[in-house]
Amino acid sequence: MPFLGAFEPADALGLIEIVANAPNRGSLRLEPDTVARLDALCASYHAAPDKEAFRAAHAETQAWWFGHRYAEWRAVETLLEGLDIAGAAVLDIGAGQGFDAWRLALRGARVTALEFSPIVAEAGAQSFPELRWIGGFAHALPFRNASFDHVFINAALHHMRDLPATIAEALRVLRPGGCLITSGDPFRADTTGPALEFDVFDRHEAVLLGINEQIPPLSDFLLTIERNRAVLAPEIFTQVLHGGRSGSGPALEEWTAWDLDADAPMLKARAGSLAMRIRLTAPWPHPRALQREGVLPPATFVGWLRDPARAVAEIARIIPRAMLDTPFPGAPAKFDLINGWRVARSTATTRTAYRRARLFRSRGAEPRLRFEARSNQPARITLLVNAVPAGTTPIGADWTALEADISAVPPGEPFVLEFQREGEPPDFDAGCFEVRLPAARAALGARLRDLLPRRLRRLAGMA
Repeated sequence: MPFLGAFEPADALGLIEIVANAPNRGSLRLEPDTVARLDALCASYHAAPDKEAFRAAHAETQAWWFGHRYAEWRAVETLLEGLDIAGAAVLDIGAGQGFDAWRLALRGARVTALEFSPIVAEAGAQSFPELRWIGGFAHALPFRNASFDHVFINAALHHMRDLPATIAEALRVLRPGGCLITSGDPFRADTTGPALEFDVFDRHEAVLLGINEQIPPLSDFLLTIERNRAVLAPEIFTQVLHGGRSGSGPALEEWTAWDLDADAPMLKARAGSLAMRIRLTAPWPHPRALQREGVLPPATFVGWLRDPARAVAEIARIIPRAMLDTPFPGAPAKFDLINGWRVARSTATTRTAYRRARLFRSRGAEPRLRFEARSNQPARITLLVNAVPAGTTPIGADWTALEADISAVPPGEPFVLEFQREGEPPDFDAGCFEVRLPAARAALGARLRDLLPRRLRRLAGMA
């Protein structure tokens, strides 16, 4: 399977997510019959006059995942209504393991599946070899203008590092008269900042273990559309709208169509789940986006994934400098979340980790790094420097010293320090442990923080 392009420093969050999925590499394949069977089950459930009786008679409809699968099926059915995709060239962006791509192929479409993760694309190509699989980047698509009759993006837009650019590229590769179809994307109000994401994901196990979930503001989805209305005929839908039409009522949990011009101001003040069908009415007027900072060939990265911990150490060499040597405990950051650190509070001198947490540092003059850790339940914490164990220490309710020898790291070189809790915790709270700088250094940092003007503290990530 060809992978076109190279990973860039700005792909750091996505690379961490790929590493998080690496241990599942052998279990990502899907059976083609599964797609047809689940779609048929959703269709039968939708048509059933007595849905409670149907669920009682079909065990799969009682599973925790069925509600999500049914909502997704219904969205796809609604958005494809009136479109004859038999024989059409369709691009599925963010194709994952190929579920939706195969769903489209079963309707007769000639599907190209584009996926960012090499290991997920590998599984998809093994499951659905009849499809055309391409590894690549949604914000810089490796296709000529007007290459596809329709473009499909299900539950993937909110993962993209540059959402407006992804939508622009999807529209660029559309032929006039074709549709960009998106669904299953959460959005937040424009008036809310990243703090909302931090609150949502602070206890989200998958995110803390590396999955790069996001809740973008609605304007990120609409920016490209609003700037190019002359060549677009957009239809906007919500699957869920929190606060309803008034903003203070119950959630509107039914498929609802909106007028972009009349309703956009109201929608931008809400949160919910978005779907869109955008018809291109004339040739796309903007040039192709190009990659300019590719530094990591996909084949090299795939080789690293044989040892996920080692892969993270290699990622440290290419991440943006702003992600290195950040203050500890520091201010909240998404990069910290997916590396296992729960949200840092502005007045805290400690940081809470979930199961494993990483610090990305560049080697200074000190040959050792010292921390202290504690846990509500007895635990054993192993420190790793660039994936090499540097000692294991039992911890409990009292602060216990941890120390890592980093003398093997060349001066000035980036490296990863990982705190790893041994064993499988019985619940979320049992998997958490606190980390702080040694008491003397933490006290000095607190005194310095108090002496600095508030504005300087904010710039330094200390408030």
